[in-house]
Amino acid sequence: MQKVATLAAVTLVLSASSALAVSQAVRQSCASDYASYCSQYKVGTPKLRRCMKEHSHMLKAECIKALGHSNEVTKQDIRDYQAGR
Repeated sequence: MQKVATLAAVTLVLSASSALAVSQAVRQSCASDYASYCSQYKVGTPKLRRCMKEHSHMLKAECIKALGHSNEVTKQDIRDYQAGR
């Protein structure tokens, strides 16, 4: 039951509109990383971006790929991530 509640909370947070739009692909691909590392920050905020960058070495490859395709991170960020893997 706790997993269902957590998933519902993450889905609600990720689906909420924000000042800076976040693509659906990023929401889906990064949901578990967001929940694990940065859920204290609102989606689309600079604080969340900073937190995700600080945890980039722990993010799933699918999240990094989605971030790159949506221009949420730079190509250099992706190269740095891949070099650290």
